[in-house]
Amino acid sequence: MERFVIDRLRERLPGQVTTPDDADYDVARMTFNATVQRRPAVIVRVHSDDDVVAAVVAAGDLGLPIAVRGGGHSVAGHAMADGALVVDLRDRRDVSVDPATGIVRVAGGAQWVDVDQAAWVHRLAVVGGTFGDTGVAGLTLGGGIGWLIGIHGFTCDNLLRAEVVTASGEPVVAGPDGDPDLLWALRGGGGNFGVVTTFEFRARDPGPIVAGELSYPVSAIRQVLRRVAEVAATAPDALELMAFIARSPDDPEGGPIVVLGVCWPGDPAAAEDVLRPLRAGLPVLSDDVRTMEYPEVQAINGRLPFGLRHYWKGHFLRAMEEPSIEALVESIADHPDGPGGILLESIRGAGHVEPEGGTAFAQRAATWNASALAIWTDPAGDDANIAWARRAADRLAVGSLSGAGYANYAPVDETTERVRLAFGTERFARLATIKARYDPTNRFRFNLNIGPAVVRAPGD
Repeated sequence: MERFVIDRLRERLPGQVTTPDDADYDVARMTFNATVQRRPAVIVRVHSDDDVVAAVVAAGDLGLPIAVRGGGHSVAGHAMADGALVVDLRDRRDVSVDPATGIVRVAGGAQWVDVDQAAWVHRLAVVGGTFGDTGVAGLTLGGGIGWLIGIHGFTCDNLLRAEVVTASGEPVVAGPDGDPDLLWALRGGGGNFGVVTTFEFRARDPGPIVAGELSYPVSAIRQVLRRVAEVAATAPDALELMAFIARSPDDPEGGPIVVLGVCWPGDPAAAEDVLRPLRAGLPVLSDDVRTMEYPEVQAINGRLPFGLRHYWKGHFLRAMEEPSIEALVESIADHPDGPGGILLESIRGAGHVEPEGGTAFAQRAATWNASALAIWTDPAGDDANIAWARRAADRLAVGSLSGAGYANYAPVDETTERVRLAFGTERFARLATIKARYDPTNRFRFNLNIGPAVVRAPGD
């Protein structure tokens, strides 16, 4: 039976089906995080919605659970799963823009660079990931922190509609012309409900932008973090701040450095006043802040190549207060050699306001997302780097808003309890109810899984 189903799928989708016997299997199953080496039973590279339906139906015939690969950028390796059928969307990267309405339609396998380039032709931007090769799907379904969060909210706040293939192989619409509850769930509720084949976002003209990076010696880390916290608490909403504390590749002794990314999509004439506190009285090592176009802002962080080893863990913080600052100082002091470090992302302005229709994303009362990013190359460093990220996350818990971290940076061993805390009791229960409608047997479970609610008959 299994051979028959796979052969039939190969006939239906020639050249698109990969199994462990195929020469390109190891390349097809590779994802962002080299510590994740999972072996799916079947990988289906889809080119159309009909292909997605065929793959999902075949998974049902085979009795296999389903994983979904969009950008393949998940630190937890959600794109691949042992013994599963993988719906691989990597060839579906089309983006179309309606400049009159500002609506951007994005195929499920697109990366943010695809969206940025297509939208900017019309001087429009969608709040998107800060690494160009991040998958649109994963980022959106987990929340989405970007440079425009202060004026336009999280990425998921800008999701207007989606087209989804459910576990039964049925195409459905999430949104006002379909199921508003499913749209609510997709806005930060994770990849738990089916294969999203198309996203529709609201895009806007961000206006002129002043952006770039300032760097400081780690010897001034407390002073810098206190000043950054003060600016984040008092500056106009448009300002976004992202700090990375790491070892400097330019320092022959590998000493740590604080790199502060800034984005000001506000009045350029006010930029100097807004940014002055980040310069005055601080030991600035470098300053490349200037007027930029949005795609340039999106390229500030560069890219992390696939094939590095990763373990990330953190917390959404209530505020950047002294206990959290001390936790950061202690954590960077015992960071092992390697390109990782601590990432701090501010949540300001519109990021604190839930959009019309609401979102499953529940951490918008936080003011910072603080994450320990262990990144290394040698498998011999696995234990030391994983242990460091866990220690750092434990320290950062002192200022945690909810006891949970960011879904998009979750480690491979994220616990069910942390997932529950990330949503809170009411949202978690609502997500479980929606899950029961669209995936009652939990076929899509390779994510930060919320199992289907158990529906009891009257009198049970």
